[in-house]
Amino acid sequence: MPNARIEKLDTARIALIMSVALEEFAQHRYRDASFNRIIKASQMAKGTMYYYFTSKEDLFTTLYKATVREFNRLQPLTRQVPKLKHQYWQTTQDLLEGLENTLLQKPSISQFVLNFLVGGEQQDDHPARGTAMAVDAWLQQWLAQGQTLGIIRNDLTPSRLAAITWGLWQAIHPLRTPSQGAGDQSKVLLDLFQRLLKPDNFVSQRPAPQPDLNF
Repeated sequence: MPNARIEKLDTARIALIMSVALEEFAQHRYRDASFNRIIKASQMAKGTMYYYFTSKEDLFTTLYKATVREFNRLQPLTRQVPKLKHQYWQTTQDLLEGLENTLLQKPSISQFVLNFLVGGEQQDDHPARGTAMAVDAWLQQWLAQGQTLGIIRNDLTPSRLAAITWGLWQAIHPLRTPSQGAGDQSKVLLDLFQRLLKPDNFVSQRPAPQPDLNF
């Protein structure tokens, strides 16, 4: 776990370390990121860095916890499970706007967050695995509710739909331009989600599959 000694670091030094670490983990993902590269770019002696952060995991966890706090404001929205059709897409748009607004305010954390939320970073030894799996489970339940309301296609399980949703977000996210605000980006995403996930006329109206939460 992160070492309490980091409280002794001055603000400028900790800001530099966090900035360098953020860049490293965003570019290389956790498993391929190099603690030595971070140490070198932070212009610190290796022994000094290990005094404050005993491992790459310690540093990642410190950065990850600080980053996750940026999204706390979205938690109330995630608990509002829509009971009516018109509420479902409106609440979904509110969530997308909140997410994109946070990423626009902190553009440096965008790829970092994307890395551990979207597959490939959910290995058993990943420090953020618990968060990634919890978010994916919530998304499956959200999609299952859309199936129950009859506005999400029911020919695929919620786990498959979640995988499609993550892939779409990952594909569209780099296309955002600096001139686009959170509202513009969220509307594009919502339109794509609705087109991709809407019920097909040829899909039989069988009971919606239950979320596959076995992980």
